[in-house]
Amino acid sequence: MRILLPALRAIDPRLREAAEVLGAPPGRVVREIDFPLLLRPLGVATGLAFAISLGEFGATVFLARSDRPTLPVAIYRFLERPGATNQGTAAALCVVLMAVTALSVATADRLTARAGRL
Repeated sequence: MRILLPALRAIDPRLREAAEVLGAPPGRVVREIDFPLLLRPLGVATGLAFAISLGEFGATVFLARSDRPTLPVAIYRFLERPGATNQGTAAALCVVLMAVTALSVATADRLTARAGRL
């Protein structure tokens, strides 16, 4: 988000307004204007997230205890076992991990913004 937000803010609003005046629906405005302009920053953000997650996963696997696995370790354990049930459980744990991460980032941003106003 820290990479994409400045790129999103840099898009000239007049481009969106011109597309809307010409009759483009909101979905087409995003597809034809926003997405091409955000393609490179999106690639950079994806690569950075992937690189960071690989490093964090290695540290997590090294430090995690077998009797209390962390979410990434539990996902890994379910993915290495065959079967649709294990794949489904891993997918559900991925959703839980994404929700926990999003909540943590949102909370940290709010706290940072609040501290900046004080």
